[in-house]
Amino acid sequence: MSFRISTRRCPDPRTVSRIDEGAQLLPAAWAFCRARERRWPSPCLERWGLVGLVGVVFLLAGLPAIGTPRVPSDDAAVLERVPAAAETRKLEPLRRAVATHPDDLKSAFALAQGYLDIGRTTADPRFVSYAQAVLSPWLSRPRPDPVVLTWTATSLQYLHRFEEALDLLDRATAAQPQNGEAWLTKATILQVLGRFQAARRACQPLTLTNGQLIALGCLTSVNSLTGRLRESYSALRSVYVDDPRIPLNIRVWILDELADMALRAGDPTEAEKYWLAVLRAAPRDAYSKSAYADLLLQQHRETEVVHLLRADEQQDNLLLRLAIAGTRLRMVDGRRWSALFEARYEAALRADDFTHAREHARFLLEVRGDSAGALRLAARNWQIQREPADVRVYLAAARAAGNRPALQIIQEWIAQTGYEDRSASADTLP
Repeated sequence: MSFRISTRRCPDPRTVSRIDEGAQLLPAAWAFCRARERRWPSPCLERWGLVGLVGVVFLLAGLPAIGTPRVPSDDAAVLERVPAAAETRKLEPLRRAVATHPDDLKSAFALAQGYLDIGRTTADPRFVSYAQAVLSPWLSRPRPDPVVLTWTATSLQYLHRFEEALDLLDRATAAQPQNGEAWLTKATILQVLGRFQAARRACQPLTLTNGQLIALGCLTSVNSLTGRLRESYSALRSVYVDDPRIPLNIRVWILDELADMALRAGDPTEAEKYWLAVLRAAPRDAYSKSAYADLLLQQHRETEVVHLLRADEQQDNLLLRLAIAGTRLRMVDGRRWSALFEARYEAALRADDFTHAREHARFLLEVRGDSAGALRLAARNWQIQREPADVRVYLAAARAAGNRPALQIIQEWIAQTGYEDRSASADTLP
């Protein structure tokens, strides 16, 4: 792979015009952006809020549900391994600073960001709660700072409380129209919800508030789902280089986007290169691990999935992939992983938690062989989320159940949006 990047330039107007036919970018806007570059250093690398934000806004796969209680038979038994313990200890100075100076927003924000970064790496929802607790006093003020509104929205996004998050982001952008973090988060949520035109509009302010890579990454992410896959993939590749000077979270985000585009464009070999690049840079990134494991499962490389994820069964989305791989391999551990995931799944149902219906649908389909149950959950999930993974599980469940109405719903949506995915069956997707 060969990449190029400019983190210091505004997007080339010719590039944006090719990618975003809806942008209304006047010459004066470009003049403002270029004048800003001459005065300030790299907006992409030095916007400390955005660096953390990009790393957390794409964790849309399931968060772990609460497992069934058990009483250990041995006092020395290990109840749970907490991989984030070292990272949590590193936050102790910030916790002391917040306790000592409760009116210091910068310290509170940094602590919340630290918790959310740990949550993204470990897929542990407890850290979302910690971040919310840190920001709660600031959110309750009569006029919350836009930074607080934005990061509270990010934590709500973790919990799939999308409409509440969008409301806070609208307040943040109304108070601070050049809040790039808020616009990017809003674009991401709208894209997940399948509101692609609105997501594209939310990307457009980034051309004035952030560097070329961020703006183009946002625009190409949306357009790749709406009939412009190959053009978007080519444009994003043309500006990216895997440069260690780029903040890690931004590198992970862009590489994930490129991998997803490559897979949907019918190039799984290139997609694998991108995901391996992510895992070399961020070996514990749960979102990227699950996406790469899905590619391996598509190619029936189950043994590699087990090797990749064996130490990650505490994370539900990765446990699901272990259960699928172990079931296909007829492993003893496969039965254990399946039982463990099912216990967490049933606990969520008892709590009326259908937040992660996509993962539950896939478990029923690929582990339990219950196509009817999988289709019910996939259809329920489809009412909220329209990511590629949502398309695939709904399509697979509909086909397995032989449900023509559901297949027609998917086909009509594809015709309406121009969605492309060569990794799915050719008789349904273009």
